[in-house]
Formats: sequence, C-alpha cells, structure tokens
Amino acid sequence: MWPAGWSANDGTVYALEAKGIREFLETDRAGVLLSVGEECVNASEVGALLARPSFRLYDGFEPSGRMHIAQGVFKAQNVNKCTQVGGIFVFWVADWFALMNDKMGGDLEKIKTVGEYLVEVWRAAGMRMDRVEFRWASEEITKHASAYWPLVLDVARRFTIARIKKCCQIMGRGEGGLTAAQILYPLMQCSDIFFLKADVCQLGVDQRKVNMLAREYCDAASIKQKPVILSHHMLYGLKAGQAKMSKSDPDSAIFMEDSEAEVCRKISNAYCPLVVDESVRAAHEASDMRAAAAAEGWQGLMNPCLDYVKHVVFAPPGAVFEANGRSFYSPDAVGEAFVDGTLSEVDLKAGLAAAINRLLEPVRRHFKSNAAAASLLDRVRSFKKNNNSSSTGNSSVRETAEARQRALDRALAKTAAWLGGSFSSSSSETTAATKIGAVFVLPALSPSLGDLVTLSLQLARASDDGKEPVLILCDWSAIAAADSLDGDSKAILASLRLIACAVDSLFALLLGGGRRCRILLQSHLILERPSEYWIDVIHAGRALTLVETEEATGVDDSVKVGPVVAALLRCADATAARASVLVDADRVSPSRLAEKRTNTPVITIDRFSTRLHMPAADGVPDLDENRDFFLLDGVDSVKRKIKRAFCEPGNVEFNPPLAIASFLLDRNLVPAIDIKRPPANGGDKAYASRQDLVADFRSQALHPGDLKPAVTDALSRTLIAAMATAVSNAKPALAAIKAFKKNQTKKGKFSS
Repeated sequence: MWPAGWSANDGTVYALEAKGIREFLETDRAGVLLSVGEECVNASEVGALLARPSFRLYDGFEPSGRMHIAQGVFKAQNVNKCTQVGGIFVFWVADWFALMNDKMGGDLEKIKTVGEYLVEVWRAAGMRMDRVEFRWASEEITKHASAYWPLVLDVARRFTIARIKKCCQIMGRGEGGLTAAQILYPLMQCSDIFFLKADVCQLGVDQRKVNMLAREYCDAASIKQKPVILSHHMLYGLKAGQAKMSKSDPDSAIFMEDSEAEVCRKISNAYCPLVVDESVRAAHEASDMRAAAAAEGWQGLMNPCLDYVKHVVFAPPGAVFEANGRSFYSPDAVGEAFVDGTLSEVDLKAGLAAAINRLLEPVRRHFKSNAAAASLLDRVRSFKKNNNSSSTGNSSVRETAEARQRALDRALAKTAAWLGGSFSSSSSETTAATKIGAVFVLPALSPSLGDLVTLSLQLARASDDGKEPVLILCDWSAIAAADSLDGDSKAILASLRLIACAVDSLFALLLGGGRRCRILLQSHLILERPSEYWIDVIHAGRALTLVETEEATGVDDSVKVGPVVAALLRCADATAARASVLVDADRVSPSRLAEKRTNTPVITIDRFSTRLHMPAADGVPDLDENRDFFLLDGVDSVKRKIKRAFCEPGNVEFNPPLAIASFLLDRNLVPAIDIKRPPANGGDKAYASRQDLVADFRSQALHPGDLKPAVTDALSRTLIAAMATAVSNAKPALAAIKAFKKNQTKKGKFSS
C-alpha cells in the first residue's frame, strides 16, 4: 500500500516507483514513516533505517512567536508516526538561530520563553513525549563547543558563498538584504544534523536546499552514511497565492491559541477555488514548492481549505471529516465531493472550522486550566505588544569586565602551559588597567621570514605606550580559512606552535632587553567563555552586511565562505581579548570589521618583505623554492638563496639583499655590514649606516658580488639564528608538519 499523498512524479526526489523501493513500502512501518513526507531523498535508504532497533530523526524550530496549526497539530501527529515505527525524534530548539534572524528583537531570554511555550503547546496537542528529546541550541552548543564549532568551521571551508546563499531562502530573505549572520545560519543548520547524529532530517520542503547541503557535505568530508531527507508538506496560506503560511500575517493561518470565533472568521474568509488559478500555480512554482505546483486533480487546485482537510483534519489516525450531515473518511473523498459539487464551499468551510476547533479545544483548555502554561502564553503575548524592537547590542554588556578579564587570564595561562618551556613563566595575570595590543596570525605551511619578522614588528608596535603585546594564534579561524592546511587540526596547531616560537624569538631579538610577548591560542580564548563568545559572533554578524564583510576580507561569492566566518570571529576575538588596539599589516583585513564593530582602533604597518625574485609581470605566482626565506631555512639555504637573489647593479628600488642589509642596520641588529673584497676592488669596508650602504650601491661602488656574502653572514647570525633556536624548541611540531606534508604529497596535493 502506498503512503497517502505520495505519487510517482518525475525526478529522483519523487520517483517512488524506482527499483528497490516498492518492496519495503509494502510494509506497514515503511508506509507509516514515508507518509510523513511529501518528498524523500533517498527513499531507498529507509529500509536500512527500519532494520535498526531505533534511529534518530531531527527537526529544528525557531522560537519566534506564535505557533500555527501546521507546526502544532500536523507536526505533533507526524512526530507520533515517526516514534511509532521506532524513531527517536530530536527537536533542536534553535534559540541562537532565532537570534541570528533578529526574532524577538534579538533578546535571547524572550526567545527562550517562546521556546518553552511552544513545547507546552505540543504537549497539549497530543504529541507523545516518551521518544521525543528537546535540545536547546544555546545550551548544547555551549556545553559541547569544542565539538560543535570546529564542525561548523569545517562546513564553511568546503562550500562557496554562492552555494550557501542558495540556502538563505529558508530565512525568508533575498540575497540583497543578507547580513553576515544569516550566512552562518545554513552552516550551523547543516552542522546540527551531524552534531545531533541524525539519521533523518524531518523538516519542511522549504528546508530542502540546506538539507541537501548536508548530503553534499558527506561527499566532501568522506562521510559514508548520508542523512535521509524526509520533507513534510508546507501548509498553504489561507489567502490566494500564499504557498505557505506566514506568522507575520495573522490571517494567513490558524494559530494554536486562536479562539473559536477567530477560527470561524479565518476559515470563512479563506481562499477556496473550484478551478485552477494559473497565477496561484505560478506563485507556488516561484516559491520552489515543486510538489504542490505539480499536483493534479483536486490537489492541483491549491485550495487551502482542502489542504487543511488533508494535512490537519486527517492528521490524527482514524480521523473522520463531517460536513452537512455527511461523513468523509479520506481527504480524497472530501476533495472529489467538492470538485463534483456535492459538497459546497459553505458546507466545506463550516465542517472545516468545526473540525479545527475540536482539535484546538484541548490546547485552549490546557492554557486556561494550567497556571504555568497560562503565564507562558501571557508573557509571549506581551512580547508582541511591546513590538520586539530590534537591538544589535553586544551581549557582553551583561558580562562584567572583571569576568572577561578572568577568562582572558585563564586562556593566557592555558596557552603558556600548552607551549611549555620558557613560555610557562610568562603567564602572569593581567589587571583591569592592562591595555592589550593584539596581533592576529593564521597558520601557514611554510611561513616566510618576511611574514614572521612582520608579525614581530606588529607586536613591537602593539607594545607602544606601555601596552601588553599579545599574539593571537587563530587556530579555529584557520579551520575555515587556511586552505593550505586542509582543515587538519594537528597541522594547524603544529604550524601555530612553530610560528609562536619563531615570532617570540624574533620579537626578543628586535626589542632586546629581555622583552617577551604574550601568546594566546584562539580556541583557549573561546572555550573560556563559549556562550558569550559565540553570541558576540552572532551579534557582529547581525550588525554587518554580507557585502561589507566580503569587501573587508577581499572575497567574492565564488570563494569559500570560510573567510567570512573567520572575519566574524575576529570581531569576537577583539572583545574577548580586551584589546585596546589591533595592529595589522594588511589594508584589506577583517580587523577593519572588528574596528567598526567594537570601536577598537586598527594600526596598519608596512610589511617587511624577504622576497628574493622580481614579481612576474604576468602575475603568475612564483613557486620556486628559492623565491624567499622560510621558517625552516638553515645557513646553507640562506647562502644558496642569496646567491641566486635578484640584485641588479645600481638598482636600489627593488633589491632584496640590499633591503635586508638596510633592515638589519636600521634595527641595530648588526653594528655594520662587513664587506670583504680584495684591495683591487676597493678593499674591506664596514657599512654602519644604511644611507652609506645604499649610496655606494646606487653609484656601483659596491658590487652585488661583494654585497651578497656580507648579507648572508649578517642574516645568518641574526634573524636566521633566532629562527633556528625557535625550531629547536618545537621539534614535535616540526615533526607533525613534516608528517602532514608527506601525507598530502601521497594524496597528490603537493608536487613535492
């Protein structure tokens, strides 16, 4: 027997007569489960689920106000069907998602109150709760932050912004008005499926695109068992052309707390066509309700009254519809009687209003007789009266500055312990008066000497005016945004450990006097206050448009969405680190968003480059290993690379060896650049001044062949020696990076 409402439409989603499906649809359990859905991807996978002792289904709902009858009665009966055949139904109470969508004015406490009210409605509507779980997103995500957020970030690194934007219609907003937070929504919803270990996504057909994203993620992440997508029908709005109900239009739907008179009025005024209206069909097609638009017979009328009869009145098992003294035992019988004229519109509506009121009466009684339930309803109604004015304020206003300071101190201490060695002694606590100068770094497989020195210079600038310089190692941002490390957490941490050791050593060399910087691992900072941190991320996203976030990160829709998410983390990092100033070396940087969001000023310094070749005129990246100095270069590498470096006689505009020598002199890292040459060529000369060095090279009194050996010696004794010391203190990290490179080479991701 085929499940009620299913038909063999064209397309893989609808083709229920495909090979291998009929045999298990003929069993009662499969029929009951599949009757819940209007679409299923992939129906052939349902048999394996039913062979288990139990399986998990999931639906998420935003606590965003009143509950309409489809969410109440229709959903309650669908849940009962799913649990009847062995399913455990998990409701994800998406309070944080409602926050991202600016529901209830962005007030999380109000959102939680509405969530409690909706659960109470389901109890009263007859949902059997013995195999139902309610999980509050804010609580579960906070409790398991170290598992949940890296999953979200991994999803972000695998899909383009354009792909994620296709999912954003689930929030009822077009691309032009998207906030950055609304890009987070599909990433989190996709992650929820895996976080909750859901075997079946049992949501509405309007959630099709984001649920299919989860199946695509399985392919990208090599996950063998994909979730089954069992999508239920979206009840039509009561007005012509409304493909689904709208909570913002009270007359588009029956709500669970509507009075008997309100139900009668709404049904009496409802759109109830007897012939197909092509404009209405077009509206359904435009809304992507494909199954509805393809329906035939009485269902092709897209008549909301008949839709209510089928999906609400006949939702409970054994239901009977009564109208004008007649009893109907199936929605088809009602629809056919209406089409052939034996059931009038007046009688259909009268019977429908009476049936709905009977279904709602237990809910009404519950909210009248139960004091706690009545109080919940009163509070929810009061929110509506107060207009739920929107606020994009920072949640951390509620968090004391002292609490944030203590969290920062704990995170600094954890990072110092993680780094070990001499770092473990640098974990003294900050005070309320401590001013933090923050510098951010993402991991890199082969960081250049220029990048490492630039970070040290950023920290030096961050220490101006007595500030405490802190290098923030962005390990979680890297999951989303550092493509070269393929989201590998071990490689990310190993790279950041090497960078931290190198920068600390270079910083001490550049500033002298035993100066040290603080090192802070981003995940340590996040996990000390996970709830507050991620609410800060969400609030930042609500305050920033997707367009301005893309501009600040230098990406477009063709790029993976990871950099957008990492930019929002930068805003929260600035708050969590109590930064007084952010020091950057890039004009296009997420730090600019943090400045806008948190009012923390950004200072931008010039990068120090150690590139040894002239940039290609065609813009093609130079992949020659000799193009630059890198973290793991030793003295032999330095000698070889400088020997091959671009150093045109008389050219002082682009001359890497000359620029390096000038830097060493300007920073007083060497007393002089010692030129060794025969008397016939001018004899030995010590250049203690950059100006003299540059002048002689410009006039060609100093030849490249004499400059290069001197620079090799000076560089090896200073910056290269400092890096070598750092690497010797981080041998396990070095081994991890080498193992990662070897593994990636085997996968064909590196040529060598």
